Amino acid sequence: MLTIYDALDFIDCIPEAVGHTKPWVILAKKNKDVKKFVVKLYGVEQVENNYLCNEVICNILSREFGLNSPPAALINFSEDFQMSLTPELQVQLINSDPRLKFATELIENNTSYISGLRKSQILKRISIDTLYAFDNMIRNADRGQKKTNLLLTPQTAFLIDHEFVLNKREILNIDFNNFHIDDKFTRYHIFYTFLKNSRRKTKAEYFGEFSEYLKYTNFNYLNPYFQQLNNEGISSCQTEILAWLNQVKQNSVTFEGLLKASLQ
Repeated sequence: MLTIYDALDFIDCIPEAVGHTKPWVILAKKNKDVKKFVVKLYGVEQVENNYLCNEVICNILSREFGLNSPPAALINFSEDFQMSLTPELQVQLINSDPRLKFATELIENNTSYISGLRKSQILKRISIDTLYAFDNMIRNADRGQKKTNLLLTPQTAFLIDHEFVLNKREILNIDFNNFHIDDKFTRYHIFYTFLKNSRRKTKAEYFGEFSEYLKYTNFNYLNPYFQQLNNEGISSCQTEILAWLNQVKQNSVTFEGLLKASLQ
C-alpha cells in the first residue's frame, strides 16, 4: 500500500503548470522520513471521476511493465499546515477535495520530453514500444507531442499524469472479436513516428517485451491499493479496471497484433 505522509512545509507551485490541478511542491514527513513531493490538488468531482485512483493504479502498474514512475504516496494536510499557508494557497487547498491527496516524489534535475530528440537518446532511457503498448492498454491519449507527460533525467525516463486513463467509456463492453484501436491512442502518441518509421525487421520484434510482462502479471496484486483507496473513501472503478486488464491479458495475441497493425 502507499505510505501516508503529513504535509510539513509548502515549497512552491510547479512553475510551468497551467493545467487544472496546479500541483504544489511540498515537504512531507512520515516519522523521521522527510521528502519532497509533487502534490495534485484534485477537486471533489475529479476524485469522484476516479482521477486519483487512476494515478495510483497506473503509477504502480507501470513498474510491472519495466517502466518508471516517481514513487507515489498519499498526503494528509493538517489544519495547522493549512493555517501556515498564504491566503491564496489556503483558498486553493479549501477548494480541493478534502480527502488524502495523491503525490509523487519530486524528481530533481529533470526535463520534460520534447520532440526532436534522437532515437538513440530515448532508447537508453526507456523502451519506446513497451511504453506505446502500455499507454494503449491503459487507454492513455494524454502522452502526445504537446503534452508528453514524460520526464527525462540523464539515466532514465519517468511517466507522470495518468488521471485521464481507464475511462469507463473506453474499457467497458469491449468485444475483442470486433475491437480496433482508435487513432487517438496511436498516431498521436509521442513515439508513434519513431515506431512507424522503424525497419521491418525491428517492427517484427516490437511488443515482445510487453507481451511477456502481460503474460506473467497477476493483476490481483493491485487489490491492496484499491482497498486502501476504498478505506479512505476515495472513489475507484476496481471491478471495471481489473476486468479490462484481465481481458487484455486473455486476448494478448490479438492485442499485440493490433498494436503492430497500428504501425503499418
